[in-house]
Amino acid sequence: MRYVVRLFFGAVTGALLLVVFASNANAQYTSSVGLKPSSGPAGSSFTISWSFYPCKGAVTFSWNGTPMWSTPATLQTTSGTVAAKVPGGAQPGTYPVTGTCTNARTGGPLSAGSRFTVTGTTTTTPPPPPTTTPVTPPPVTTKPSKPGTPTTTPPTTTTTPPTTTTTSAPPTSTTPTTPGAPTTTSTTPKPGELVLDRPSVQPGDELSASGRGCEPGRMVTLMADGAEVGSAYTDSTGAFTAPVQFTRIEAGPHTVVAECGVRLTGTVDQVVTRSSGGQTSTLVILVFFVLAGIAVIRFP
Repeated sequence: MRYVVRLFFGAVTGALLLVVFASNANAQYTSSVGLKPSSGPAGSSFTISWSFYPCKGAVTFSWNGTPMWSTPATLQTTSGTVAAKVPGGAQPGTYPVTGTCTNARTGGPLSAGSRFTVTGTTTTTPPPPPTTTPVTPPPVTTKPSKPGTPTTTPPTTTTTPPTTTTTSAPPTSTTPTTPGAPTTTSTTPKPGELVLDRPSVQPGDELSASGRGCEPGRMVTLMADGAEVGSAYTDSTGAFTAPVQFTRIEAGPHTVVAECGVRLTGTVDQVVTRSSGGQTSTLVILVFFVLAGIAVIRFP
C-alpha cells in the first residue's frame, strides 16, 4: 500500500514539474507587433514596432496578406522599428499588418500582428462668393431745345486702323556639348521597363533610375553586383523614381535590378579615369640620377 501511495505522489510531482518547465519555456517566446499611428489616409506613413524571440533571418511584414516590408533579426537583435507607408490605392477600412519570422530553436514560424484603419478623404466645400447688389445709375435728363431750333446730330466717323502682321521665326538655342561629359536621357519608361538617366557615370556623378509596371504602393529595392544601391516607393500608377549610389568603384558595365513584385533591369557603364602623374615624377628622378652618374664618371 505504501508503495502505491509513493508511486501516486511521484507521478503527481513529475506532472507538476513538466507543467512548470513548459510554462517557463513558452514564456521565453515573445512575438508582438505595434503600429504608430494605427490609422490614417491612403499614402500616409506609419511606424511598425516589433519584438520577436528567438528569431533568425528576416522579419517579413505583410499588408492585408501581401508582403511589403522586411528587417533582419537575430538572437541578439530581438526588437526594432520599420518605416512603412499605406498603399496609395487602399480603400477606407481596417487592414491586418502581420509580422512573421523563423523560430531559431524549433524552425517553425513566429508571428504577431496588429490592424491599421484607412480613413477617407475629407472634402471641404468652399463658401459661396458674396452677393453684390448692382448700383443703378441716376436717370439722364435731356435739356429741351428752343422751339424752331433744329437739332443737329454730328455724324459719327469710325476709322479702322490697318492691321500689320509680323511673322518672326522662333529663336534657336544650341547647347554646346562638353567632350567626355555623360549625356542625360529623359525617356519615360514603358510598363515593365527600367530606365537610367545616364548611359555612363564617373565616380561622384548623380544617377537616377525610373521604372513602371510595379504594384501600387510597393517598396522598390535597387540592387547592383549583389549590393543595394537605392530604394523607393511606387505611386498609385505603379511608377517610381529613385537615386542610384554604387557602393564600390569598378570600371565596366553594371546591371541595376529593381525588385517590386516584378523584376526590372537596366545597364550603366562606370568610367574610371586613372592619373599618370606619379609615373612621370618617377621618370624625371630616374633621368636625373643617370645624368649625375655620367658626370661623376666623366669628371673624376
